[in-house]
Amino acid sequence: MIRDSLQAWKKVTEQLLIELDDHDENNRDHMVDQVEKTLEIREQLQPSIQPPFTEEELIFGKELLPLEEKFAMKLKSQLRDIRLNISDQQRKKVSIHAYMDPYSQVNRDGTFYDKKK
Repeated sequence: MIRDSLQAWKKVTEQLLIELDDHDENNRDHMVDQVEKTLEIREQLQPSIQPPFTEEELIFGKELLPLEEKFAMKLKSQLRDIRLNISDQQRKKVSIHAYMDPYSQVNRDGTFYDKKK
C-alpha cells in the first residue's frame, strides 16, 4: 500500500509541471505565485515521506524520478528566462539613458584636443 503523502507528492509535482508550462510573459507573476504556493504544499508533505519504504513504495518512487527531473529542468528554464528578461531590461535602461544624455560618457577634464595637424 502506497502512503497518501507519496501519492499527494506525485499529484503536486504533476500540478507544478502544468503550472510551469505557462510561458506567457504577461502572466508570469501569477505563474510564479502559483508555483510558490504549490512548492509550499510539497514542503509540508516532505517530512511525512520517511523510510522505511515498502517494495511497492520503492517502485512508486522510481516512477517519480523522471517527473522530478522534468520538473527541475522546467524550473531552470523558467529561471533562465526570467534572468534574461531582467538583463534585457537593464540593457534597455542603459541605452535609453545614453540616448537621452549622449554626452554623459564624455570625459570632461577640461582639455581640448586639436584635430588639425
